[in-house]
Amino acid sequence: MDKEFSANNPEPNESGLNIKEEILNYLHYWKWFVLSVLIGTLIAFLYLRYTPETYSTFAKIKILDESEGLELSNQTGGLFKDSKNLDNEIQIIKSNRLLSKVVDSLDLHIRYFIEGKFTSKEIWQGPLKLVPIIPKNDVSWSTFYIEITDTGLIISKNEEFDNSFTIDGYNLNSPKKDFPFLIQSEAWLKKYIGLTYRISLQPITSAANGLSGAISITKLGTTDILQLFMVGEDTKRSEAALNKVLEQFNLDGVQDRQLVYQRTIDFVDERFLYLAEELDSIEIGKKEFQQDNNLASFSSDISYSMAKRSVTEEAVLALENQIALSKLLEAPLKDNNLSTLMPENIGIENANTNGIITQYNTVVLERENLISSAGESNPMVVALDNRLLELRKSLRSSLNAYYNQLNLSLSRLKKEENNAVGLVKSMPQKEKILRSIERQQNLKENLYLLLLQKREEAAINLAITSPSIKVVEFASSSSRPISPDSKGIYMKSILGALLVPFGILFLVFKSDNKIHDKSDISKFTRRIPIIGEIPELKVEHKLFENPHDRTILAESFRILSTNLKYVLNTKTEDKAQVVYVTSTIKGEGKTFVSVNLSLAFSSINKKVLLIGADLRNPKITVTDGPKNAKGLSDFLFQSDNKSWKDYLQKSKYNTTFLDILTAGTIPPNPTELLSNGKLEDLIEEAKHLYDYIIIDTAPIILVTDTLLISQYADATVYVTRANYTEKKLLGFSSELYETKKLNNMVYVVNGISESKTSRGYGYNYGYGYGYHQDDKTLKKYSWSWFKEGLKEKIRKF
Repeated sequence: MDKEFSANNPEPNESGLNIKEEILNYLHYWKWFVLSVLIGTLIAFLYLRYTPETYSTFAKIKILDESEGLELSNQTGGLFKDSKNLDNEIQIIKSNRLLSKVVDSLDLHIRYFIEGKFTSKEIWQGPLKLVPIIPKNDVSWSTFYIEITDTGLIISKNEEFDNSFTIDGYNLNSPKKDFPFLIQSEAWLKKYIGLTYRISLQPITSAANGLSGAISITKLGTTDILQLFMVGEDTKRSEAALNKVLEQFNLDGVQDRQLVYQRTIDFVDERFLYLAEELDSIEIGKKEFQQDNNLASFSSDISYSMAKRSVTEEAVLALENQIALSKLLEAPLKDNNLSTLMPENIGIENANTNGIITQYNTVVLERENLISSAGESNPMVVALDNRLLELRKSLRSSLNAYYNQLNLSLSRLKKEENNAVGLVKSMPQKEKILRSIERQQNLKENLYLLLLQKREEAAINLAITSPSIKVVEFASSSSRPISPDSKGIYMKSILGALLVPFGILFLVFKSDNKIHDKSDISKFTRRIPIIGEIPELKVEHKLFENPHDRTILAESFRILSTNLKYVLNTKTEDKAQVVYVTSTIKGEGKTFVSVNLSLAFSSINKKVLLIGADLRNPKITVTDGPKNAKGLSDFLFQSDNKSWKDYLQKSKYNTTFLDILTAGTIPPNPTELLSNGKLEDLIEEAKHLYDYIIIDTAPIILVTDTLLISQYADATVYVTRANYTEKKLLGFSSELYETKKLNNMVYVVNGISESKTSRGYGYNYGYGYGYHQDDKTLKKYSWSWFKEGLKEKIRKF
């Protein structure tokens, strides 16, 4: 049955992946894995050794409602109170204006590092401290090195020698203009002789920007609590920075509210002067009127009319009081300064007007904060200006509407008052004038008392201003560093170290297209027997010289010859067995196998004829004759009846049982010579004279010489070479077997390396047992025995 085979379509004799075999393949290179793990672990150790540790620091605060303050009376109506916008508070906390104050108070723009051989460590509040003798805002980017010696300090800038100073307590001032600092040192500074400090300076604004980037603020779920988070090398520095941020943020809010209270007090004080003058004028007018008209009291006979009139007068008084309060707000509205705050809670009984005043003051404060950090030309400031103008317009509209409403109510009450007056026509006109004077007096007195109450409220709130925040948790740091993660780094380094050799070996295995041992051939096809594996020899002399030789080479060919006997037909014992030795390409060792196989048969006293049939590239050189001696080609070419026996030569190593017929002169037409029939006659005649005929033939894939004479062979030994023969060439040899172009074909794997023979039942066991080995060989095989034991456990698993 004809069937095509190729390297791309091997015989499907195995299914799936042989996990045990793959493990053994990688386990063979275990030393590389161990070395890679050691290197990875060392790298991880060095990384952890010289990488600064960083710790996490966090604090929690709750933003309080700043709109609530002390009120002595709630008769003036409610307020529009907005809940805090936490996003706005976060932006205020991270603003450069606020953080610049934090940096300035803690000198965070000056950082101290202790220099080591490979790395540096930041230290906070150490024995050295620099005090700028120039304005802090003038500090620029610079780096100084201060070395502590037994005689003093050596100061250098940018690692260049600058000057040296003698330790003498505090206030060590440098005369150099490029070092405008006082050096404060503790008495125990001498304990650190030999250390070098690196001092890094930067502008306050830059340090504030860096602090803003280092602090992260998040809201905790749906609560009003904010968590501030910071990562740094020194926990004390991080805790001090966060606590100072909380303190400054709270102080900033308190100062804003105190500013509103102070503005209210100032406004009321100005109104007091005006009201005092008016009250004095009314009281003097009343006294003069009573004196001029001799008025002391009125008759009570008109009690009913007066009672009704009194009710009307009280209502009129209340309306006029509101009108007067509304007029008081007209003066601040005439001031076009957008930074002026409006007085709050002065007694106007109109919720809309009070709400607009509160919103107006809130926007004024927000505008002032934004101007201090962004400038007046900022688009957000312009938007707030427009908002203030709109609120002013709304306030005017609200006051006008309220004023008109009061006037309507007042005119209605006036009519009622006139009606009441008509009921008491007998009341003297003088009484009317006196009542009018008293009404004006009461109006001013009530207004005065109301403003006095509001002033007291503002003064009390100014003195006991409540905090802006409630600190839920002050700054605290983690006890363990969050970076670097030693366990994670070691695990990653070990995993990476294992993946590097694994990846390299994986690529090598996948790109490997050569056979290495008989298992590679068995994977491809199981139909063709593999009768021997020849080890790779490091020595130059590679021949089975001595019949009593007990080397690995000799034992391998003894096994090969023994296995070959089982392949040959034993029924023709009276005739020699013809064995072809061939290969796919040149260099696979077919001549080496032919010569040593002949020596192996002759070592057991078998008559052997070795014929060199590779007429194009003769390689047999184990004869006593000259290299250019005549041989097979001369016999096939000659036209006389000269016998082939005349061309025989004796072997150098076994002259009694081994004859050699070399290839002879290289002919121009070897194909014609091999097919002229003389070779068949030679073989038939030699079968009666020898026990074995070994024929070294030409590579099959290169020329057709071997296929022309393949029918004369009783067995064909197909030689492959480890680490040389490509796997795709097995398809060609398998096709020859399937199409029966080669008789009784078997494989021999030549050049098996020691690493391959040490696996399983290799030559270290099979060819070393019971024979002489030196101590070095025994030591080498003892380690192989240990590895084999480990691998055998894996196989059983």
